[in-house]
Amino acid sequence: MKAGQVLAVIDSQQVGRAKLELYKSQRETRLAEVNCKWHRTVYENTLALIQALKQGIPITEIEKRFQEKPMGEYRDRLLSAYAELHKARADYERLLDVTERGIVAGKQMLAAKAALEAAQAKFAGDLEQIRFLAERNKIAAEQELEKARTTEAVNHELLVILGYRDIRDEEIDPRIQREAISHYEVRAPFDGTVISKDVVLLEQVDPSTQMFAIADFSTVWLQADIYEKYLPLLASLEGKTVHFRAAAYPDRRFEATVFYAGNVVDAKTRTADMRAIAKNPDGQLKPGMFVEIELPGEVIRDVIHVPRTAVAEEDGRWFVFVQKSEEEFERRDVQVGRSAGERIEIVQG
Repeated sequence: MKAGQVLAVIDSQQVGRAKLELYKSQRETRLAEVNCKWHRTVYENTLALIQALKQGIPITEIEKRFQEKPMGEYRDRLLSAYAELHKARADYERLLDVTERGIVAGKQMLAAKAALEAAQAKFAGDLEQIRFLAERNKIAAEQELEKARTTEAVNHELLVILGYRDIRDEEIDPRIQREAISHYEVRAPFDGTVISKDVVLLEQVDPSTQMFAIADFSTVWLQADIYEKYLPLLASLEGKTVHFRAAAYPDRRFEATVFYAGNVVDAKTRTADMRAIAKNPDGQLKPGMFVEIELPGEVIRDVIHVPRTAVAEEDGRWFVFVQKSEEEFERRDVQVGRSAGERIEIVQG
């Protein structure tokens, strides 16, 4: 079994709803982006038109310059107010010229002046109002875009929580997925072997349900109970390599790296827990196997040792038999010490 391989497919309403919510929020974000871009363009074009109108550029030139630039309803309002102001100014200037020659009555002149002032006030008011409306609509569109993006990000993170980290657009498109939109694939998290399957077809599951047990046997852990008297040696082993043998492979010597050198001594067994990790590329080492670990120690010379089978015990006392002659053997009590392999140390006796 390889990492990423599909082990089972779960039909989940929660997954289906989460995918649909993300799909919906993505569509709303795209729409908000288009709307925001439009209002920004309208705002920029409106400001440019207002600037041109303030400079007094002829209306024919303005219409030609801004003909292809979108401004919505603002264009007609601004140009209409500008045209009224231009007409009122022209009427006033024409009457001013003839009034100076005494041709027009002062009453008409006053009316033309009032009309010009009204047109100027209306034009100034329209400029201010339209600038405000264009900016307000732009800000509102930007806020809607930010809101849509936030909703999309939240919906995306909800799917991440459910296990979808790199989700593609087609995976959440209901037109493509149809009923499979609610399917959740359970994939192997790493290379390994399925050692148990705890579910059956159509069984209901929840986050606490164990569906499979998977093990990676490319490495195995060794656990050893080290007697208290060897603690000084154990303290120096962390990060070091130790060797061990398994009864199933008597001619093979394995090695492992110590990553934990017991910090706590069991009060009952008077042992400390040592753990090491060993590479197992061929899978020969199996969990639960009994192994014998060789601990490196100091070199001691002139040690009296005998085969382990030569030492016997009775009532807590150790003894050996020493051959005195061909038919005579003498029992001698001894005190045993350390052992290594098939040999055991005789300390006294």
